[in-house]
Amino acid sequence: MSHKPLLNTLAACFLALVLGACSTTPTPTAEQQTVRTRAPRNHEASVTSYFDATQKRVDPNRELVIGAPQRGTCPLGGHVGWVVPVEYKTRTKDSSTVTVTSYYFWFSEEVIRGVTRRMEVCP
Repeated sequence: MSHKPLLNTLAACFLALVLGACSTTPTPTAEQQTVRTRAPRNHEASVTSYFDATQKRVDPNRELVIGAPQRGTCPLGGHVGWVVPVEYKTRTKDSSTVTVTSYYFWFSEEVIRGVTRRMEVCP
């Protein structure tokens, strides 16, 4: 009785297992699985329009300091978007007191998906 056909079959199975193990890809990390939208291009106008639309009257003494878009960590509509830090500064009529309030605008592409007062809080 010859063991050659059995050895050939075992060798072929072993080779298939080795090649199969080499061809698999590792599980992607959370960073690799992240689908990020593109950064907002017209975020300054969007932020200014937001404040104009949500206030009863436009404050002539307001100053908006709008930062650059940063990669956000919050999922927004199935994608991870961008966060834009904004400082809202107002002065009293005699310009003696300046009040600064920080806001964080969360964008998915060109759309504001939320506004928070702290960056750690997702909208």
